[in-house]
Order: sequence, then structure tokens, then C-alpha cells
Amino acid sequence: MATQQIEAKVTIDIPDNLILVERVRLKELEDKEFAGQTFTMKDFSARANRSSTWLKDNILNNPSLIKKLDVENGGWVYYPYSQSDRWLFKSQGLIEFIDNELWKYLRRET
Repeated sequence: MATQQIEAKVTIDIPDNLILVERVRLKELEDKEFAGQTFTMKDFSARANRSSTWLKDNILNNPSLIKKLDVENGGWVYYPYSQSDRWLFKSQGLIEFIDNELWKYLRRET
């Protein structure tokens, strides 16, 4: 039995307060939103939904990650050099890490 097809032209009104944007363009805009910003440990903790202690123990002070993460080596983490210094994070690197790699370390939780 042959399938039947109907061709239709549909007009959809888009309210003035909304716009259509291609996915690629939306991603570009989202990336630019945080360009040049730095996040604090509080920001990292909130975005990762993990305590600062957990982040330090499992990510930031992980010997296999330190070299990769350190801004001195092109990473996104500014490691404090003294107790009066603070942790700082390049926003785009941090967001990319949370989106693409954090799950690998969550699996280690008991």
C-alpha cells in the first residue's frame, strides 16, 4: 500500500519578545557571555554542586590533573600561592570542564 502525503504551508507568528536563533549562533553568544570573566571557588562549588573541600580533594589537588589545570601551563585554574591568596578560575575553561569532564570524577564517589 502506498503512503499518502500532504504538503502544507504553515505560518507561525512569533511574539515580539522572542527571536529565532540558529543553535550555532546561540552557542557563540553563550560562549561570549563569560569571555574574560573569572570565577571564585564559591562559583565553582555552586556550578558543580559540590563542596569546595570535595573539589580540592578530587579535582584541584589531584596530582594527575594539576599540571593540566594550572594557568601557568595553559589551563583554567589559578592556584593560590599563599594562604592569603584565593582560588580563581577562567570561566570558559571551568564551564567546559563541568560540562565535559566532571562526571568522570563523580563516579569515584562512594
